[in-house]
Amino acid sequence: MDNDNDECLLFVDDSNVWIEAQKFAASGNSHMPKLTGRDHDPRLRINIGKLVNTLCSGRTQRQSYIYGSRPPPNDMVWKQYEKFKFQTKIYDRSSQGKEKEVDNSMSADMTEEAVDLRASAKYDKAAEETKKRTVFIVITGDRDMLPPIRKVLKCGIRVELWGWKSGMAKEYLKERNTNDCLSVNFLDNIFREVSFTNFRSTRTTRVVPAYTIVILKPEDLAEETWNDSFVARILLQSGRLFYTRLSKGGPEMIVEFPGVKNIEAIIIQARELFGEKTKIMSWPIYSSRFNKDISEVVETSNMFLPLENDSQSSSPPPSTKKESQSPPGNAPGVDEQSGDQEVQNLGRNPDDEEGWEQVKSRSPPGKAHGRAQRGTQRCPHGQHCGAGGECGYIHTNKEMARFRDYPTQNFKKWKTKTCTRIGCRMGERCPFAHSKEETWCLSCNDQGHLTDDCRS
Repeated sequence: MDNDNDECLLFVDDSNVWIEAQKFAASGNSHMPKLTGRDHDPRLRINIGKLVNTLCSGRTQRQSYIYGSRPPPNDMVWKQYEKFKFQTKIYDRSSQGKEKEVDNSMSADMTEEAVDLRASAKYDKAAEETKKRTVFIVITGDRDMLPPIRKVLKCGIRVELWGWKSGMAKEYLKERNTNDCLSVNFLDNIFREVSFTNFRSTRTTRVVPAYTIVILKPEDLAEETWNDSFVARILLQSGRLFYTRLSKGGPEMIVEFPGVKNIEAIIIQARELFGEKTKIMSWPIYSSRFNKDISEVVETSNMFLPLENDSQSSSPPPSTKKESQSPPGNAPGVDEQSGDQEVQNLGRNPDDEEGWEQVKSRSPPGKAHGRAQRGTQRCPHGQHCGAGGECGYIHTNKEMARFRDYPTQNFKKWKTKTCTRIGCRMGERCPFAHSKEETWCLSCNDQGHLTDDCRS
């Protein structure tokens, strides 16, 4: 049979695509340097249109499905999938922030589509020909999806499984060796074609002096050469997570290194990378030396790319005056996927704002000094911080990891109740207390007893 006549149904586990993609981007592959002290790169984006086109490879795409959880990384993500013939299946997370119903829904849809197709093919010759041309393209690596995939194969329908090497269950490789209708493919091999890195900050513009440096354009460098893509290419060699911001028409490039403990070490490293002709300094020194206020230097808007920017892209989204709620550093689940891609995956010309959504910042410039002080102090609330990833104080890596893993969790109530789950294996990751030592009192903000037992 001519493969060009194949008809593809796509079943996509959204979190499997982008979470593993961010881990791959930070791992030190052939396209990007390894990130220091981080297991994922939140700047990584997936170009949905190119992903679909690459997987279908010239074949016809039929009704497809995308599965994910609320809160969505960005409503535009689901709209973009819908544009490419996807039916979105979005489910609420558990109270602990875990995904629920996603695997079961994906399993049910695959099985239903396969069984219906097999039943129709028994009595209809045209349906039989359709069944022969049908290919299920499944993006997952989760072993839990093995039973429905086996069911599809038993119905006589070919399956192309795609996933990341790091997340691919070895049982699929064994199954492939015993069934010619199953092929296993790795997204690692098409990473460069379907992804890019967005170095432009996507959260509400807010300079945190303790994490920020300012790079001035060398006098002998042409204006058209100096942009955030140029700066990003050089800073990539540092192996650090950073976000770039353009100043308001000046030669300054403002670069934030989220959570860095020693900004002076970053400045020294940046000076080595850029050379002696480039002036680099910390934000406090820059702002005091040049008598600059944040409102004079930074564009007070939140900009992010549309989801997909190729010839099939729809018109730019309407602007909104509603403030972005994206947490610092683009925590997982926020602004997950966008579009546009250059060689080296370095984004677009910052002067071209077509298709950008702009959200005005409500962060008063006069609070910059207070933020600078908070950025050098340990958060007094620790794991029980109500601001979570938005907090301007310093949090430990373990605390930040929990903020990312449980985006909907109210951490003010972390460990304030006793766990009632029999045989709970989550240990310290469980939001409920497993011992007296873990309990937290809301009245006196202290450990060792529950609120009802407080004597203060």
